[in-house]
Amino acid sequence: MATYKEIQGTAVQSLASSTGTNRGQIWYDTANNLFKVQAFSSGAWASGGSLPTPSSANSGSASTPAGFSMGGGTGPVPSYVSATNTYDGTSWTAAPAMTFSSAYAAACGIIPTTIYAGGDGNPPGASNTYDGTSWTGIPALGFDGYQMKGAGNKANAFLWGGYYSSSAYNWNGSSFSTSPAAPQHNYNVAAVGTHDDASFLGGYAVSGGSASTLHQHWNGSGWTTRTAIPVGGGASMSSNNAPTSNLWYQADKTTTLTWDGSSWATVGSLSTGRVNAGSGGSSSAEGFVCGGNAPPGSNVQIATEEFTAGVITKTITTS
Repeated sequence: MATYKEIQGTAVQSLASSTGTNRGQIWYDTANNLFKVQAFSSGAWASGGSLPTPSSANSGSASTPAGFSMGGGTGPVPSYVSATNTYDGTSWTAAPAMTFSSAYAAACGIIPTTIYAGGDGNPPGASNTYDGTSWTGIPALGFDGYQMKGAGNKANAFLWGGYYSSSAYNWNGSSFSTSPAAPQHNYNVAAVGTHDDASFLGGYAVSGGSASTLHQHWNGSGWTTRTAIPVGGGASMSSNNAPTSNLWYQADKTTTLTWDGSSWATVGSLSTGRVNAGSGGSSSAEGFVCGGNAPPGSNVQIATEEFTAGVITKTITTS
């Protein structure tokens, strides 16, 4: 049998490093006394740190190394909260409370540029923004923003997908204005992108209530329909801080898909299928889901799962 050196032209290196630099690289990690390899993964989920308390209908934003979970409800009969928590890729830490209690709301932006708007259980469409230190109330939408989703940040955001309004809403940093409705009025969608390049995925049709696989896109002035989601639909989660050409989407309770701007691919499965969970991510290569409800029945979750794809470091074992 040929040796590694005969195949690769070089011996396995000894490095005081837990991560490599090139895909396919094998080395001996002298700091941890382990053999490592830089492998490639099309996408997989792994357990992350648990939320401080179980939460469903919480809103998520940002990414795995710096994630945000806001609002939501606890218990079989949700009791909405104003609590927020930040994630460092390992554990959740309590952050300042919002200016009101809410759930099922739009949230987008990285942590210090977050806008949280609409939602249920608050004065009609109450909204606020976060600067990394404290929350500031902003003008309300003026109606119950149940299940609304958003793309962008506190300077410029685009909101759509609320159950009680088919209209879309632009936020310019100081006020909301209405925009045209999407081709089909869905709710419980996933939102990805920016205020003028936003995709709204899946959800349920308000008329009839059927699960939708529509991929509806806003370009800043009008709507188009892109390639439909091949499986799933219904209650949706996504890498909401990602570009619309490089995202992952939770297609149903377990199946994960990625979109590269032209086609869909199936890449992994959540270990615990859930709906109405907080989620975030900056690309199709990373992100998280936290909390949510795991049907059947009311089974409010505390767990976080992290999504990774691309070049990853693995430990070589004999099993």
